[in-house]
Amino acid sequence: MIYFVVGAAGSFSIRDYLGEEGRALRDRVRVVLYEELARLRELPLGTWVFTELDRLGAPERELVGIACEQLGAANAGVRLLNQPRHVRLRAELLRAASESGINRFRAWPATGVRLATTGRSSAGDVPAAALRYPVFVRFANRHVGSLTPLLGSPRALAEALASLVAGQRRLDELLVVEFCDTKDAHGIYRKYSAFNVGGRILPRYMECSRDWMVKWHHRIFDRERAAMETEYLATNPHEAWIREMFCLAGIEYGRIDYGLLAGEPQMWEINLNPTIGRGPGPRLAQPAEVVAYKAILAPAFDGFYARFREAWEAIDSTDGAGAVELRIPDRLRQAIERAVRQRRRDARLGAFVDAIARQRWLRPVTRPVKRALARVAGARLRRSRSS
Repeated sequence: MIYFVVGAAGSFSIRDYLGEEGRALRDRVRVVLYEELARLRELPLGTWVFTELDRLGAPERELVGIACEQLGAANAGVRLLNQPRHVRLRAELLRAASESGINRFRAWPATGVRLATTGRSSAGDVPAAALRYPVFVRFANRHVGSLTPLLGSPRALAEALASLVAGQRRLDELLVVEFCDTKDAHGIYRKYSAFNVGGRILPRYMECSRDWMVKWHHRIFDRERAAMETEYLATNPHEAWIREMFCLAGIEYGRIDYGLLAGEPQMWEINLNPTIGRGPGPRLAQPAEVVAYKAILAPAFDGFYARFREAWEAIDSTDGAGAVELRIPDRLRQAIERAVRQRRRDARLGAFVDAIARQRWLRPVTRPVKRALARVAGARLRRSRSS
């Protein structure tokens, strides 16, 4: 049996997969939410896959560590994927990749970028002037792309961070990344993606765009790109390098996104809970060129899903029987319950604020208020980083 541990909000990916392309695995995969894990008294033996470690708070990370230790002590019938003591999250992973010469760009936690030119600094801080511009700002542990356009100077970076803080983003959840320009001679950017499922490397996508932040709504859909993506899925040309990157990250399940710079792979990130199938949301009508593109890729995608299913079957611990007691301190269970309640309150508040902000009559007021908040936040940000 395979136990796939995930947060409630992120569980749509595995649930959608098991409901559609992965129907044959429904009797072999059980989805366990992190809040459910905290209430278990026993952990059945089997294969445990821990996802979204980058989205967990300290109590939940401690919980996963305890669960891995107690499952690992069983010695037989257990396989653990993505153990937290082994996994490097995005900031640490990108730092390791740049320091080892794999990546030709660097990434820094926003709290580690010194914006002021005077004042005290912490060990390991980098002056904003020492970064290689342009840079952009993204979340350290979310998978929503860039939060800013490309920023060409320390002043532009300071203003962008101040604006994000004024918009209720915490500085400690942001990452400053040097831009790595991987466009080809025709101005096209390519983003490659591949899964790792227990050591099996499975190429998933090769997306092309004229926009440096390669996302679905900016992709190029034509026969030339379809042929290139089909070849990528069939040949898995970077398999050895991808395997090395997952080893560097200490991750046994996830999806890597990367590009090529002068023929050399550059790692963008590894997602610990990637979308597997078509993703959430309504099935809307698509433009003719997208429909035609998908029709060309359909045999290759069918091949991916077949190999993906085989990879899950290969990691299933079919010989596991019995369970181990999950011993968790009461204070940890209580801390996790408090964190769950707080997330629900934050989600309700966020939905309320978003609904208010969308009201048309507030728009003339919203912009000047945001500008004023950005000026105040910028001053506070510079003072806090120099003290």
